[in-house]
Amino acid sequence: ALTSREVGVLELVGQGLSNRDIAAALSSAHETVKVHVKNILRKLGVTNRTAAVMMALKRGILHLI
Repeated sequence: ALTSREVGVLELVGQGLSNRDIAAALSSAHETVKVHVKNILRKLGVTNRTAAVMMALKRGILHLI
């Protein structure tokens, strides 16, 4: 299960934002965002950001607007 912060990061990943842009949007450190993305990939069992978004859509974690 993803934390609420991880879901928020994943939503921004799905919008195409870079880790640095996500960090700025969340007023967070770049390294913190990298850790969140790494955890998201591990928890979803995928190897890249695109696959993470696709898996989250498939599992109903994210929804298309």
